[in-house]
Amino acid sequence: MKLTANMYVPVLKWRQAEYQALFRLSDAAKDRVAPLVVIPPIEFDFETWAPKKTVQNHVEPFAKRYDTKWKSRPAWVDIDPTIQSSIMDGGLDVTTHVFDELRTHKANAVPVASLDHSVQVATAIAGVIAKDHKGVALRVRMEHLMRPDFSARVATLLSFLKVNISQTDLIIDLGSPAYEPYPAFAGALTAALASISGLHDYRNFVVTGTAYPESLKDITPPGGDLERHDWKFYQALLSALPPTMRTPNFGDYTIVNPTFVAIDMRMIKPAGKIIYTNKNQWTVKKGGAFRNNEAQMHTHCDSLVKSGNFRGGTFSDGDKYIEQCAVKAVGYGPSNQTRWKEIAISHHTMHVLEDLAKLGGPP
Repeated sequence: MKLTANMYVPVLKWRQAEYQALFRLSDAAKDRVAPLVVIPPIEFDFETWAPKKTVQNHVEPFAKRYDTKWKSRPAWVDIDPTIQSSIMDGGLDVTTHVFDELRTHKANAVPVASLDHSVQVATAIAGVIAKDHKGVALRVRMEHLMRPDFSARVATLLSFLKVNISQTDLIIDLGSPAYEPYPAFAGALTAALASISGLHDYRNFVVTGTAYPESLKDITPPGGDLERHDWKFYQALLSALPPTMRTPNFGDYTIVNPTFVAIDMRMIKPAGKIIYTNKNQWTVKKGGAFRNNEAQMHTHCDSLVKSGNFRGGTFSDGDKYIEQCAVKAVGYGPSNQTRWKEIAISHHTMHVLEDLAKLGGPP
């Protein structure tokens, strides 16, 4: 696949809120979204003190659900490191199994490679590349990029995968760094990018990361704002890049922090909250424990609708739900935490697409 100007790359762990938010996008919005889909780790059951599912049960539904939610639209598909080396019941490694199944659905999915991959995983990815002829994405972290032998290591990996740089998508994944001060970080990243051999020859070039925190514990009721440092930094980076340097497409983790920490949900009571993306901030409407007072979501929605920042019910599927929940319309009740996460991702996606359109997007 080849990204065009203004296309957005959300990094999405393949859980219900994420894939439902993708599914409910309009066709016009889907045309401008190229997700990096990650098959997530297996959740842990604290009651039995064991994984909730086997690898087989965890991975098996992926391809069919991917076809239902995303069809043949382009995407990158990565697999969490905790299950990459696992073997399915039929004897295939997870990577080979996933792409064999995606192939039966005629998915336009590109595998994701890493400089950290074992020979076993890299061999499986090479097999996928050889069968599908769709190339590969190379997802690299800042610590990879800062090494003096970065370009040499990349050349070695691409040679092993038997793929050319022109068939490779370079995705610089910043994770969740300390973005500030923007000029200093932009300068450091620009210097690192300047050292990459053949930067203009990659099929696509993306920079992604997030400023969304691991926890909202510091936001107290009735809520507050969080700075979208990832978006503000991206704009600073564009200003810092020399005219001759290639401009990256923008990506982020929507309203999810990439750090995965298993939590015993019996021990905590998550707050009822709405996350709403604005120009440079995320607005958080937050109350008490959701399970103790689900009706609070009507109040949060009403407050958001009257805040002056609400974009209206036609802006996204998530905005429609917020608008209708505010007036307690039939079918738009307090729902559950997963649905509110989906609502937040839905609105965020449309807001980023608007941000990129106003910015002009990468040339």
